Order: sequence, then C-alpha cells, then structure tokens
Amino acid sequence: MIQKFNRGKFNDFIHFLFMTLLSGAMIAICATSSLTASVLSQDGRIVGALLFSLGMFVILAFEMKLFTGLIPKIPHTSPKSYWQLPVCLLGNLIGVYIVYLLVSQTYFADKIIMAGSSLISNKLSLDNWALSSVSSGVLCGILITLSVLSVDHSHKKGLSANVGVMFPIIVFVFCGFDHSIANMFYFYCLGEFSWKVIGYIALTILGNLIGGIILPLVLKLRDNDPV
Repeated sequence: MIQKFNRGKFNDFIHFLFMTLLSGAMIAICATSSLTASVLSQDGRIVGALLFSLGMFVILAFEMKLFTGLIPKIPHTSPKSYWQLPVCLLGNLIGVYIVYLLVSQTYFADKIIMAGSSLISNKLSLDNWALSSVSSGVLCGILITLSVLSVDHSHKKGLSANVGVMFPIIVFVFCGFDHSIANMFYFYCLGEFSWKVIGYIALTILGNLIGGIILPLVLKLRDNDPV
C-alpha cells in the first residue's frame, strides 16, 4: 500500500512538471506569433493580441500548469500545496527557454529575436522601470485571473467561457502589460541578465501575484463563494 501510494505521488509530480513545461512552451509559442505579427503587419499589435489569446485557451482546455494561472487558486489551496508555485514558475521558465532555443534556429530567428529584444529594452530604459514593472504586472495579473475564473463563472451568467477566457488575454497583450512568463521569452531574446533585469523579473512576478489574488480574495469573503 505504501509503495503504491508513493509511486502515485511521484507520478502526479512528474505529470505536474511536464504540464508546467508545456504551459511555458505554449506561452513562448504565442509570444513568437505575437512578435511575428508585429514584424509583418502594420496592425501587428491587434493581430498579435488575438494570436496570443490562443495560448490561454489551450492551457485551460488541457489543464496545463501556468504560474499566473495558479495564483487565483491560492486562497483555496492548502499550504501543503504551496510548493506548486515555485515549481510551476521554474517549469514554465524552462519550457519558455526550450521554445526560444528552437526559434533561434529557424529562418526567421533574427527578426523575432530583434523584435523581442527591442520590446523589453524599451521597458528597461524607462526612468521609472521598477514602478512600471509592478504596476503593469498588477494589471496583467488582474486580467489573467479574469481569464482563469471565467471557466467557472461564465456559464452561471449564460455567457461563453471562450470569450471570457480569451478577451482578457487580448486586452493585456494589446496594452503591453507585463506577464512574468511571457516576459522571459523577451529576456531570452535580449540575452542579458544584469541585476536590473533580475529586478524587473522579480517585480513583475510580485505584480502578477498582487493583481492575480485580488478578485479571488474578494470572492472568498462572500458567504456563498462559488470558486
């Protein structure tokens, strides 16, 4: 009995780990498509936002594990399961890096890497880059949470879950808000990991955490919390 139990827990962990890798890879693929749209089209910002929204749809449909997707569940997660957050973050970053390596070997690599590097360089060059990364991260976290919770709440109002999942993603990409996992693809394109870059990454993660947990905490305060 004990041996089977431990084996089951190990299998669950391996499955969780692979789902974090796939989720990070999916975000990186969508980041690539968004950058490609910005390079090839005058309306690239709109097209890129639409393409990127596919990522969250696939992640939720296949129950992949995305760091910002786990944040809304924190108020209803046992402290024993908090280990999932750092493990998921690490798995996502590795998944992003794997796709970056694949993209870097393609025929369109130069344009994509240049676009990604330029995008993040502009943010790092701001005088208030630290405050900007937190504020932008909070706004992104709010929208990611709306997307994640739409799966459970949309049908109660007779709304399409697909719209609820994808539209918040379209908004955050169009506005250029900072998503900690997507940003890593751009940082890989930049190829620079200074203390400033590390600070930007950390502050974006903090912003995503703050923004992502606001709505779940408010819902939890209700006596008939449906989450």
